Amino acid sequence: MEGKKGKRGKKGKRDLYRAPLVPLVLLGLKGHRASLEYPAFLGAMLWGLQDPQDPLGHKALQAHKAQQPAVVHLQGQETTIQVREDLSEGILRNWKMVSIHHRVFKMHSRSGELEVLLDGVYFIYSQVYYLNFTDIASYEVMVDSNPFLRCTCSLETGQRKFNTCYTAGVSLLRAGQRISIRIVYEDTLISMTNHTTFLGSVRLGEAPSAGQN
Repeated sequence: MEGKKGKRGKKGKRDLYRAPLVPLVLLGLKGHRASLEYPAFLGAMLWGLQDPQDPLGHKALQAHKAQQPAVVHLQGQETTIQVREDLSEGILRNWKMVSIHHRVFKMHSRSGELEVLLDGVYFIYSQVYYLNFTDIASYEVMVDSNPFLRCTCSLETGQRKFNTCYTAGVSLLRAGQRISIRIVYEDTLISMTNHTTFLGSVRLGEAPSAGQN
C-alpha cells in the first residue's frame, strides 16, 4: 500500500509541473502578439506553480500587465497654422491620436489638452516645426496653466526660416492635470505635418508616497 501511494504522489507532482505547459502551446497559436507576451506568460506560469490557488498564473500575469508603461502619442493633422489667426491663447489644438492608453490618458480635442487620469511619474516630450518667424520662435509645454518646459529657436541673418524645436522632461503629475503646448509668439507659422509636430507622454511608474523623497 505504501508503495502504491508513493507512485501516486510522484505522478501527481509530475502532472503539476506539466499542466501549465498546455496553455503555452495554445498561446503559441496566437501569432506575433503571443511571441511578445510569452516571457511574461511563462513567468506567470512559474509563479503559479508556487500558488496552488492560481495554478495558471492569471493573477501574476495581470499584475505584470498593470506594470507596463502607458503611452500616448499625438501628431498634427497635416495643416498649417498661423498662430495669431488660428489659435486662442496660443494653444495647439489640431491633434490626431496615433496611440493612447485610455485608462491613463484622455484627449480633449476642443481645448487641445491631454488629461492624466492616474497619479504617477510621467515622461513628457514634444516637438514643433516652425515654417517661418522673425528672429525667434518659442513654445512652452504647459501643465495646467503653468509652464513646465520651454523650447526656443533663434535665426541668424540669411538663414532659411524653418526649424524644429524638441524638448522633454520628467514630472510628477496628479490625476486631473492637463498637458498642452502653447506657442509664445503670435507671428509664427506652424506646420502640423505628420512626424514633425507632436506631443506625447509615457507613464513611468507610481507616484512616490508621502514618506519618500
